[in-house]
Amino acid sequence: MIRRQIHKIPGCIHGIPRAPPDKILGLTEQFNKDKNPKKTNLTVGIYKDNWGQVTTFQSVARAQMILDQSIELNTDLSYLPIKGCPDFQLNVLKFLYRESCPEGAESLDQGRISFVQTLSGTGALAVTSKFLSLFMSRSVWIPKPSWPNHANVFQNNGFDDILYYSYYKNGTLDVDGWLDDLERGAKSRDGPPQCIVLHACCHNPTGIDPSREQWRRILDKIHELNIIPIIDMAYQGLDTGDLYKDAYLLRMSLDKKRYNWNNGLFLCQSFAKNMGLYGERVGSLSVVTPVRHNSKEIKRNVDSQLKKIVRGMYSSPPGYGSRVANVVLSTPHLRDLWHKDVKNVANRLHSVKAKMAERLEWDSLKDQSRQHGMFLYTGLDMRSVETLREKYSIYLVQDGRLSLSGLNDSNVDYVCDALQSVHRE
Repeated sequence: MIRRQIHKIPGCIHGIPRAPPDKILGLTEQFNKDKNPKKTNLTVGIYKDNWGQVTTFQSVARAQMILDQSIELNTDLSYLPIKGCPDFQLNVLKFLYRESCPEGAESLDQGRISFVQTLSGTGALAVTSKFLSLFMSRSVWIPKPSWPNHANVFQNNGFDDILYYSYYKNGTLDVDGWLDDLERGAKSRDGPPQCIVLHACCHNPTGIDPSREQWRRILDKIHELNIIPIIDMAYQGLDTGDLYKDAYLLRMSLDKKRYNWNNGLFLCQSFAKNMGLYGERVGSLSVVTPVRHNSKEIKRNVDSQLKKIVRGMYSSPPGYGSRVANVVLSTPHLRDLWHKDVKNVANRLHSVKAKMAERLEWDSLKDQSRQHGMFLYTGLDMRSVETLREKYSIYLVQDGRLSLSGLNDSNVDYVCDALQSVHRE
């Protein structure tokens, strides 16, 4: 267990230190200045096709055409409600809690799910962390390693106790270390409940996910210790190519015969990756409130506080991207096409790993079931990553994470040769 205390230091403007550059976006700035014609950016998690282009999904492009041709749908540029577009809420909740997770339908029918449209998944995490820090907890568990922005978001929204549970050790998932950390952490403190961030699938950066049996052990322990689950579902569909299959963690968590989350369950969800709506910032936060005699009152209170937080944070969400997503979700033939689009993305990611496996004798590539989604965790140390950047103009995140979609027929051989070279050193 690793603990990091966050201290606020009073002072004046002259004492403000310079913040380090973002670990991912800062590298993109370096890449843009690189003059090497063979330079390759494998840092940012944006899907690119085999020609290195960020292309619009066919389902999304057709939804945009419908919007462009509809005066009613796309000419009202007034503010959305604080909670977002009502139709978007209706269709996203249907997608999440009836289609992806039928186990959640009862909670939906009982009116126990609070919802706000957010600025993608990061916005959902920000609203979640602000809500929790105000009313329930200021202590959160994050996997080690995790998406670097997780700690940043929670720190910026009132959490003064950032804890890291063991996740990845010697190339494999460390479930025993994970559970031991949670157990020791619970015994060492009293007071409000802790929270925990769980990657729904396609763990970022390792790509290694627990099996269903391992997830059962993990969820049992989280429930036993009364820890508040926060599911970060940013890559739904990019593991198996099936949007519904990839929601397995949500389904397991909402098994009412096994779990009753006394302090609610928080789902932070995004359409950035699985609809390619990166810059449109389309996502949602849904809070599954517990079964109580006063469940309706609890839900109304949660709704009111989420609205207050959103109002003070960004007032209301942007409209265009949510309109696009809503057309896709509510139009049967476009929804079917979207499922095919997601399957195509997942298939290409699998094919890239297969091409790499032909060139590299790496254990992580021999068995594709070991790593899932958009990223490959190379295991390269910081020195090797720096060598790739300085000698070959190949940019990876400092922890060795490689974005698979940045590879294509024109550069995969060059990158594999470079990886093999630094791997031998």
